[in-house]
Formats: sequence, C-alpha cells, structure tokens
Amino acid sequence: MGYTIRGGEVKDIEMNLERYSIIVQTSMDTNGNLVLKLPRESFDAQSNGDDENFIVLVSKENISSENFTNVEYEEIATGSDYRNIRIPLEVDDKWVEVIGTYVIPEFGSVVMIILFVGVTSAIIISKSKLSVRYN
Repeated sequence: MGYTIRGGEVKDIEMNLERYSIIVQTSMDTNGNLVLKLPRESFDAQSNGDDENFIVLVSKENISSENFTNVEYEEIATGSDYRNIRIPLEVDDKWVEVIGTYVIPEFGSVVMIILFVGVTSAIIISKSKLSVRYN
C-alpha cells in the first residue's frame, strides 16, 4: 500500500482484521489530505464483484470507536489492481480508519515463524525416516 500526505506525517499503518480496516496514525500540523493507494489483492470494498464505498473515519482523540467521525473521501483513481482515495484531514487529526469488505494481511513475522517451524519439522521427520530405513 502506498500513500502520500500533505500537512503532516504518517506515524504508523496497521491492519485490523476483525473490522476489515486499515488504521493510519497521523500527525497533522495544518489542514491537508492523505492519499492512499489501496491494492485490491489485499484490501478492497466490493459486493458481488462491484466496487462499493469505503467507510472512512477520523479521530483527533484516540483510537476508541466513540471518538471517530465519518468523513467524505474522493476516489481519484481506479485500476484493475488498485484504488486511490484522497481523505481530507484537519489540524490535530491523529487516526484515520478506512473500512472495506475484506483484508488479507501481508506476510508478517508470525507467518515467517510458522513457515520456519513447518520446514524444520519436515526436515527432521524426513531425516528420521531415512535413518530408520538404512539402520
């Protein structure tokens, strides 16, 4: 996922798999906007193959759901593999949540650990079977 921001900076971006959302932590010095390039393969808002609107929420306080306000956004570009949206932000906006209809997380450290354990287990099992055959 790519982004550009005017009027501040992006501190962190994380996925919330339970809410099918992306949460962006910002620090806004002036009014500006956040442009997100959302890859369709891992995050989108669709129903029956048709594009749906994202829900965009912004908070100045904290990440608690009661502090978020629904804001309008503009879809500025759409392709077969991405959607670009522009979200207007104000001074002191700290959290932006974009809710879609699905989220597929990228390979993270947990997935790499599971992969490592699986490969290691396969090697150990195959070596123990070979040693039984030849002894």
